[in-house]
Amino acid sequence: MSDEASGTPRHPGPSLDGGAQLMLLEGDLARFEQLMAPGVPGESEGDRAARRARDAEVVEILCGQDFAGPLFGKFAGRLMEYAWPVLLDWTCTGEIFRQTRQAGCPVPARLIIPHWNQDDRYEVVADSVLDGLDSFRTNALAGGRWSPVKGAALTTYYVRACVFAFRKVYEAWSRQYTAARSAQTCTGLDDDPLLAVPDPRAADPCHTAVVNDTVDRVLPLLTTPELRAAVAWRGAA
Repeated sequence: MSDEASGTPRHPGPSLDGGAQLMLLEGDLARFEQLMAPGVPGESEGDRAARRARDAEVVEILCGQDFAGPLFGKFAGRLMEYAWPVLLDWTCTGEIFRQTRQAGCPVPARLIIPHWNQDDRYEVVADSVLDGLDSFRTNALAGGRWSPVKGAALTTYYVRACVFAFRKVYEAWSRQYTAARSAQTCTGLDDDPLLAVPDPRAADPCHTAVVNDTVDRVLPLLTTPELRAAVAWRGAA
C-alpha cells in the first residue's frame, strides 16, 4: 500500500456488562448502516470529502471493537460485495493485469493464461477478495495505514488491497493450471520426471485455517449469490 498513516484515533471505551454491550452494539449498528450507505456516481469533491469523513467514523467504531465481531463482519461483507463485481469484470477484460502493473506488482507475462473460464476467474477473484480483506484489516485498519486525509475511500483502498493480493493468487493458480495441463501427458512410470514435481496445490495449513475462519464469519453476511457461491467454494477447497 502506498498510503501512509497519519494515525487513526482509537477510543476503546470503558468495560461494559452484557446488557450495556448489547445496547451499544444496537446503537452502533444503526449508525453503521447510515455510514455505510453507498455513494452516488459523479460525486462532487465535497461529497467525496463527506464520504471520507463517514469512513473515518466507521473506522473509529470498528477500532473500538478491535476490528472484530458482528459489525466488522457486516463491514467486511459490504466491502467484498463492492469489490467482487469490479475484480470479476477486470478479469474478463484483462484490465486486472494493467491494474497490477500500475500498482507496482505486475503479473509476469509468462504466467498469464490468455483464455481462462468463468469458474477459474471466480476462484481467483474469491481468493483475492479474501486475501485482500486480511491484508486490508491488518495494514489499513489495525495498522493505521488508511487515513481520510490521503484521499482514498475505504472501498477504493480495499480494492487496491485486492489488486495486490491478486498477483500472488493468480501466480499460484497459473502454475497449478500449467502443471495440471502438463500432468495430462504424464506416462505414470516411476522414472517419469513429472512425478517429481511438487504439488503446487499444497496449501499452508495456517493460512488455510485463517481463510476458512474468515469464510465462516463473512459468508452468512453476503447477499450476492455469485459471491456467496465463489466464497463457499473457496472455503471448501
